[in-house]
Amino acid sequence: MNILILNVGSSSIKYSVYSDKLILRGKFERLRKKSFKKAIKKLKKNLKDIKIDAIGHRVVHGGRFTKPRALDDGFIKILKRIESLAPLHDIPEIDVIEACKIFNVKQYAVFDTEFHTTIPEKAAIYGLPYSYFKKGIKRYGFHGISHQYIVDYLKKIKKLKKNMIICHIGNGVTVSAVKNGKSIDTSMGFTPLEGCVMGTRSGNIDPTIIFYLSKKLSIKKIKKILNYKSGLLGISGKSNDVRDLIKSKRKRSELAIDVFCYQISKYIGSYIAALNGLDLIVFSGGIGENVPFIRNKILSNFKFIKFKTLVVKVDEEEVIWKEVKRLIS
Repeated sequence: MNILILNVGSSSIKYSVYSDKLILRGKFERLRKKSFKKAIKKLKKNLKDIKIDAIGHRVVHGGRFTKPRALDDGFIKILKRIESLAPLHDIPEIDVIEACKIFNVKQYAVFDTEFHTTIPEKAAIYGLPYSYFKKGIKRYGFHGISHQYIVDYLKKIKKLKKNMIICHIGNGVTVSAVKNGKSIDTSMGFTPLEGCVMGTRSGNIDPTIIFYLSKKLSIKKIKKILNYKSGLLGISGKSNDVRDLIKSKRKRSELAIDVFCYQISKYIGSYIAALNGLDLIVFSGGIGENVPFIRNKILSNFKFIKFKTLVVKVDEEEVIWKEVKRLIS
């Protein structure tokens, strides 16, 4: 059985085909809104000599749905109703799911939120009336597929530690406290907008800022600012790519990097307390894996405590494939 795995980003599609093992892998990059569907048509042509039997997708936010499941028209409608909770990912992902109907095979969703379902109530709840928590307004957490790969990999090489902090650092940033392989807290929350300053996302802000801005701006405009115009891009006024900012001699570029690293360090510090100790920090994601300057800048704040560090190159597609294979069997 050949299973096509699609990992859709805000401007890219990573694809892999597995049989009993990986048989091919590729990527479409710098995609714009209308080019995701075109990329799928091109992919189908590229795979004309391979019979695809099923398709698995990474879905960032499924709301209350966290367990891997088959995709049908009814569930796609549910995803469309909540797509604004993770617009950078779920909107292009839904477009890709729709486009993949040309393969005429069953499709499956694996959610980024499943790994974090072990977070205790005290860490998942917000300071709102408890009734909202019961209605599903809580900390869901994201980059869970990446986290699951890391935990499985560390078990395999016998380096899983009791008290770990995982720093998935890319255009999106997640810092998570992981005890005995289970998530107990994580920086992203009800949506991927919460947490650290990221590539284009603001991360944590005082909620009253939104009320203040709404006097002159529409909610739609504010949402666009917070998701697409803030973070490294907003602070620097130049780029959301740390490589560009590191090379730049502009003060605002330096400030953006300082804020980025400082906020990650603050989360690490708080999670040392949540874990009541620290044995290992794991870095993953495009920046976490490939930019030592950022790792070193973050770690320079923790010379007072002993722990080990590890960089893990994550293969999210492998995790998705194993989940889809399990569902089919």
